[in-house]
Amino acid sequence: MSNIQKQSRRARILFQVLLVLTPLSVCYYWLTVDTQFDFLTTLGILQSSYDISSYTQLPLTVTTRVIATISSLFLCAIIMYALQVLIHLFRNYERNEIFSMNNTMSYQKLGYCLFYWVGASVIYGAILSVILSFNNPPGERILSISFEGMDLLTIMLGFIILIISWVMKEGFILADENNHTI
Repeated sequence: MSNIQKQSRRARILFQVLLVLTPLSVCYYWLTVDTQFDFLTTLGILQSSYDISSYTQLPLTVTTRVIATISSLFLCAIIMYALQVLIHLFRNYERNEIFSMNNTMSYQKLGYCLFYWVGASVIYGAILSVILSFNNPPGERILSISFEGMDLLTIMLGFIILIISWVMKEGFILADENNHTI
């Protein structure tokens, strides 16, 4: 087994573990945040990107936690899709299929995943602000829409990955034409 195949196998296994852990960690976070069972945040192992206290001073209700979990799982679905694409890509690398049209399509899907991620995260942030502040009295509910510099960087990275997939596709087509030339 070549070094590429060994490293690809390790990466594939890591992505498979992340595929399982991602939705579990989202559920764990929302079901335990601001409770006595939230040891990951209180110990500083995990940092939340949302300051819940800026949206509401009230403790989160079970309904709010469940709705926040469901909305977070929708955003998590994009990550899980990207992880499935990466698993497929590295499985191809394990089989020593390095330059193939299938891998080119995987890179293209990853580039689009980054665009989906940015769009969904803007919508998710707005929805989450409404969910977290819904129990506030009328007039104190919040709708917060944000587009950060990191979102712009993610879009640029998506374009770079799409360009790489396009170059790989053209290279595959040229190599295929050269193989059929007599």
